[in-house]
Amino acid sequence: MAAADSDTNGAMGTVYVRLLGEGTEVFRPVPAIVLSGSKCVLRGQEIFDPIDEDWEFLPGTTVNVEERLLNGESVLVAIRKFRKFRGHDT
Repeated sequence: MAAADSDTNGAMGTVYVRLLGEGTEVFRPVPAIVLSGSKCVLRGQEIFDPIDEDWEFLPGTTVNVEERLLNGESVLVAIRKFRKFRGHDT
């Protein structure tokens, strides 16, 4: 399973983070803490190597995610950095 169910706040899951500068769209599976169905905190400090890969979002970042099909599998993909907007989560 790509990530934990949305009712399991704080559960571990996997979020796919886009790699920049690769010449084609490439994603890295990254461990994450699922805060809600659309919000996760990226982990992966132990696999992040800034010399080898340029991640769109760094470990420790809270991101909004959405389900996408990658290689025929439904996974959670980080789409933007999470931010609060006028008291509401976005």
